[in-house]
Amino acid sequence: MEKTLDNVIISEGRRPFWQTIIAALFYTVTAGLLLMAVIAFFLELSMETLKGIIGIVSLSIVTFAYALKFSAINNVYFDLENRKYKKEIVVGPFKTGKWIELPEIDYISVFRQGWSKDSDGDGRTDSSGYVYDVNVWHNTSKHFTIYSNGYPEASLEMGRQLAVKLNTDLLDATDPFNKEWVDL
Repeated sequence: MEKTLDNVIISEGRRPFWQTIIAALFYTVTAGLLLMAVIAFFLELSMETLKGIIGIVSLSIVTFAYALKFSAINNVYFDLENRKYKKEIVVGPFKTGKWIELPEIDYISVFRQGWSKDSDGDGRTDSSGYVYDVNVWHNTSKHFTIYSNGYPEASLEMGRQLAVKLNTDLLDATDPFNKEWVDL
């Protein structure tokens, strides 16, 4: 009897409603700013107007980036039968990503990584903390990250489920001073 492998889908799921509202507001502001720029362009084209249009377009790029931040969803697909994976970004009906050959996997790890934010560039951090990455290790020392979360339990559970599906080992490195292999 031939064994068939299931495909694995890792998805952030749907955005919370409040994030959808914020994204919609940013998209609306972006559209309004671009409309203002187009109207200004056709009403009066002078050097002063052109400078204003450039400022409006610059601001619309910023608001569009924030809209994407609050609306983009990251998915990772594993096609185990064809030995491929795809990292996909979804914004509404639009999707981007491509299938890549899945290398021979050595193990899965959940790794704690520190982060800090220096918003004004003065070298002092405004805030800091940890994020927990689920990494797929292959070819002895290469890896790619498929999931990140601020909670070690959620990241470890994601790593555990993936390791079981891929039939590989799981390294718990959520505490960098006490790394241990997890019994599956």
